[in-house]
Amino acid sequence: MKTIQWLTLTFATTMAASGVAGALSPANAAAPPPAKNCPAFGWSEGLGQYLKPDAAFPTSDTKTIPTPDCNFHQWSWEAFVWATALVKDSGSGTNVPRFMTLATPAELLSNADDAGAPKLRPLTLAARAQVFHGAAGFTEGAGAIVQADGNMLVAQNGYPVYASVHMNQTYFNTARKNLIVTGGYQSQPASSSFAVGDAVFKATWLRLDPNQAPPAGAYTTQAQVPVLENKITPGQITIQPVAGKFVTVTVALIGLHVVGYTENHPEFLWGTFELKNNSPQTPDNTFEPSASRSDPKSYTLYKGRTPFSQVNIAAQPGASRPQLTLDPATQKLTPVTNVVLENKTGGENQPNGVGNIYAINAQAQGFLSNLKGPQSTFASYSLDGTVWMLPNSYNLNSNQTNAVGSVNLANATAETFVQQADNTPIKNVLNCFLCHNPTSYSFQTPPPAKLPNRLIALSHVLSIGSPYEVPNSISGKLLMRPDPFRK
Repeated sequence: MKTIQWLTLTFATTMAASGVAGALSPANAAAPPPAKNCPAFGWSEGLGQYLKPDAAFPTSDTKTIPTPDCNFHQWSWEAFVWATALVKDSGSGTNVPRFMTLATPAELLSNADDAGAPKLRPLTLAARAQVFHGAAGFTEGAGAIVQADGNMLVAQNGYPVYASVHMNQTYFNTARKNLIVTGGYQSQPASSSFAVGDAVFKATWLRLDPNQAPPAGAYTTQAQVPVLENKITPGQITIQPVAGKFVTVTVALIGLHVVGYTENHPEFLWGTFELKNNSPQTPDNTFEPSASRSDPKSYTLYKGRTPFSQVNIAAQPGASRPQLTLDPATQKLTPVTNVVLENKTGGENQPNGVGNIYAINAQAQGFLSNLKGPQSTFASYSLDGTVWMLPNSYNLNSNQTNAVGSVNLANATAETFVQQADNTPIKNVLNCFLCHNPTSYSFQTPPPAKLPNRLIALSHVLSIGSPYEVPNSISGKLLMRPDPFRK
């Protein structure tokens, strides 16, 4: 068994004037101003080039040093448009988002090659086995039923939120050469790295009940998801997939990370998007887990009037409070997770940074909403923020404290339970580089053994099939119930 390891410019950025603390009110306050010439004149119209079937992934936004803050957030939207551009699936002839034609981790240990005409990869979610590569029954899917910290986000309808990972060809090729289970990681020099143009995307998916309407504006598709079971071992209970048993369901895209190596930035730029109305969103560094604060409105992942003291709380099987339980018959879990995005723009720390994000969101959403047909669906998504490091500064000691831009960046659908940055080396600095850095595989205590620092270690797909991979399950200590007949 595996072991757990470590839009408009009128959107408010202040508390709601209605007195409901913590909620944003689009009608009651103006957005802060962006930097001069942000976005660049004609920038949003230029997004159309990334919709072309043969469009190159954007890399030149950071060519000039110093690069304005605005450019990084413009890049995130360019990467999002590139990833969600509807391209023709060579198999079915239907139009699908480009990122869904890219390779997934399931193919890294096979002879698969995604070169050639775009082809839809079947979306098989949370197929990751509970055994390591080489063992009988090993499988690998596109993602997991738990988040990177090992906790599970349970949607309001009782299903887990699933994740999937998608890599462009050059990223895929480099990752495959550096897999831990094949010895590639261990045999490479510490300076081994990705290259300009490499890109990876992580999507989050909301499973819908039969006949359930999707969230407003969401892109939906069909996916295979595993049947879940409770496995009890001495002193422990685990919620996990039943090996090889899947059902076909409708899922809605509710979040997307866009991650790419651009000029002068080997640490990659990390941007993240969410579907509008996923949850309440509080202005940067103002969230308080208070019983007296709530939002009167219900969202996709939040029930109206839930106190903020009861949001973003992880549950575990067997725990006394809160206890995560699975009903195998319905496949529903309790309790559900009420979610709040604690930092609306990820703690953006550059001059005019918050205003830049609002202005760029407004222009990009306006461009997409004016398109005809299904492509306009993606106007329903917003950029939370982008984080990066100083140009060409990435080294074997880099971590979250070296971040620039949205330095407390989190996606409420993918990093629900790790949004607080009060106890970190620098207050209000907790971002993607906490986990994606050269030490990703060198801080563990056996098992597994520590591996050397590598620049390329910022990629977590290198761990597939190994003890370094987050298990596709969630476990807790089994509590013994009192025996009513025992005196």
